[in-house]
Amino acid sequence: MKTNYKIYIAAAVAVASVAACVKAPHGFLSTQIRYRDSPIQVQRGNVVQTSAVDNDGSSAPVTYKLLDIRDAVTHKHADSLYANRPRYVYIKQFDPNVDTTVALLNSTRKIVSSPTFEFNEHTGGFTFYGTTASAPAGKYEFDISATNENGTKTYKNIANFNLFDGDVAEIDAGGGAWFLDGTTTNGDIGEPKVTVQKLSAKGTLAILKIVDENGVPFNPKNNEYIKRGDRSDFTTFAKFHPVIVSDTSLTCNFEVIPFPFQGAAQGFTIYYRIPSQFVRFDPGWTPTTQRIYSANPRFTVRIFQEGTYLITVKLQHVIRDPI
Repeated sequence: MKTNYKIYIAAAVAVASVAACVKAPHGFLSTQIRYRDSPIQVQRGNVVQTSAVDNDGSSAPVTYKLLDIRDAVTHKHADSLYANRPRYVYIKQFDPNVDTTVALLNSTRKIVSSPTFEFNEHTGGFTFYGTTASAPAGKYEFDISATNENGTKTYKNIANFNLFDGDVAEIDAGGGAWFLDGTTTNGDIGEPKVTVQKLSAKGTLAILKIVDENGVPFNPKNNEYIKRGDRSDFTTFAKFHPVIVSDTSLTCNFEVIPFPFQGAAQGFTIYYRIPSQFVRFDPGWTPTTQRIYSANPRFTVRIFQEGTYLITVKLQHVIRDPI
């Protein structure tokens, strides 16, 4: 009995000795690292910052490396996303209240040629730039690796992202009213119908056209729509170039996105007045049929991508009819 007892003791000591020689692992690196928001939604042409990867409790610090992005259908390397394209980067803080000329603006930025995205090795998140406008829409898959004191693991097809075409601008609620000349007496004529059409991915131009219910444009060169008191108009947001006035439209080179970049006293809303000598209302929308009522549209548009845009503001119950 004593002999058996001694054998057990010796065996226990031997096991303990072996266990003491086995190195404990340094830290923890999960095999379940993942992107919770996969498939990640990325609107083509917009600047998009994605969420960080979920490291599932892995020991910090963890560094990540992007290994590959592929077309999720063909599984081929996404050359279009990696292709270098020119874009602006800011080299110092841009202040729209101070940097009000092109020369001052250009002192805050420079052009670089780089892929359409950057990958953050500390968070595993992406920043996609406006140059994705030149990359094909579709579904993409990607691989990463993660490294900490435990070692390195590779995560194949860890997530997907969808590069999709969305609205190029935000259009908020507006309104329309008639005003009796020389008074504050007014009434509602309905909200104008606002559309934003992207004519080109090149440039930074916004073309504003205000039209009647039949699509006939009012003539800004003939002062057929004018500033409304101290309210914001299109020129309020033209920070860097004079607005170009034609027979049918106003054109602004806005240089910086989003446009308008900064709000004014009334936020981003634009106000105009069409004097009574240029407008005739549909029957029943003004107290009388006399030509003593102006039309007063207001609208709010904000553009988030570079390009050339046509903004059309179509008034309701109003016909262009210069006296």
